Amino acid sequence: MDVDTDVLIVGAGGAGLAAALEATVNGARVLVVDAASEAGGTARTAGGGTFVAGSPLQARLGIDDSPDLALEDWLRWGGDSVDVEWARRYVEGSVPDLYDWLATLGVDWYDVHIQEGNRVPRWHEPRGGGLAVTTALEQAARAEPLIAWSLDTRVTDLVMEAGRVTGIVAEGPNGLVELRAGAVLLASGGFCNSLDMLRQNAGGSLPVDARILLGGGYGARGEGHSLLARVGAQFVNLDVVWMYPYATPDYLDEASARGLVCRGLKGEIWVNQQGVRFHNENLRGGATGTPALLRQSPPTCWTIVDARIADGYSVAHPRYRLGRAPYRDRLQQLLDGSPYVARGHTIDDLARAAGLDAGALRETVAGHNRLLALGAEQDPDFGRDLRGLEPLTEPPFYAIQFFPITRKNLGGVRTDLATRVLDQEDRPIPGLYAAGEVAGMAGGHVNGRAALEGTMFGPSVFSGRIAGKAMAA
Repeated sequence: MDVDTDVLIVGAGGAGLAAALEATVNGARVLVVDAASEAGGTARTAGGGTFVAGSPLQARLGIDDSPDLALEDWLRWGGDSVDVEWARRYVEGSVPDLYDWLATLGVDWYDVHIQEGNRVPRWHEPRGGGLAVTTALEQAARAEPLIAWSLDTRVTDLVMEAGRVTGIVAEGPNGLVELRAGAVLLASGGFCNSLDMLRQNAGGSLPVDARILLGGGYGARGEGHSLLARVGAQFVNLDVVWMYPYATPDYLDEASARGLVCRGLKGEIWVNQQGVRFHNENLRGGATGTPALLRQSPPTCWTIVDARIADGYSVAHPRYRLGRAPYRDRLQQLLDGSPYVARGHTIDDLARAAGLDAGALRETVAGHNRLLALGAEQDPDFGRDLRGLEPLTEPPFYAIQFFPITRKNLGGVRTDLATRVLDQEDRPIPGLYAAGEVAGMAGGHVNGRAALEGTMFGPSVFSGRIAGKAMAA
């Protein structure tokens, strides 16, 4: 078979860039194709927090961790549907094959945080967030003469001959082209920016009246899933869409379908439409905060903050930050201009502006402030840790309306441990590989039905490296 390149990679996000670099180690020629005009994909706008077990940074901070301990937490959190072999492979390789490797490319791991479901802090934060990681990957890839690029190019089909994937059909600046390769990797991302695919795959698990905001990458429309389905690939856990409960609609989005993830609101309280708290606000994850929010009637809530907290909040969107550095003027414009943010000089004013029960909200805020004034360390209603929090007393007060937001697909196409795509009979489809979110981060379901934080970004890059090595071999 005549080929245009040895390895053809569809998707220039974290998984695709890592795969491209790894494939060149053994001398393979690589072509990276992406529908976007710039590399980075969803990872470019992500926080970049990465689950790593037993790192040098943990050791310097006195944190005792190991892959065995991490795997125990992972399996406990994800449940029976975790792909145990992929999870074990990841935690064991998270230091040498991810943390150390990215550090050699210039990534600065500068802090470690505790996250839900972990017994020790292991969410490693890169300086500059996901943008810094993808920039480091892209710079290394751009410097590699064996890697060619075809951006602004959308893949429309896979080419199969005698049961083997031998290339792609794509439409780009020069029209429709057919490209041949010895191996094809789909690293095309998830479908969390497609309402149709969300309803098709996860609609049955959501309340009928729930408004769900889109929070995946702009290119995460499931196009790779459609290509894989046409060649008989096997999928698993497509109904498991990881959602966070702390997003407000993007009022600058014409359809208001996209959401903005709000962070840095330490000391906030969440209230439902009845003006009362319903949950421990410290439990903000997809396995804790999101189910609590969806149980409310209607399934939405408002976070109540004062001027002090508002001065320090952030939004995970490039319009409102550069890497991890916030644009404070734009964040204030969001508070002042969004119809989903109410403002008041008093709590009663705030309640009227937000359409909440004024008496209930007044008592909710007053009760919270009383507990803090008395020096209480724990909220008696929901068990929230109150240490270090300050009362809500500085006007103006804000009520930011929250809805669940889709962020990641925890399920995807099934692969073996070499990232080869499997068919309905668990047989590898020759010539076809998958990594990253299209493969549920790694293997199809490395996280099972619940994800510890950092087990999405990290495994996507990790599985990309494995794919690159396997294809070049």
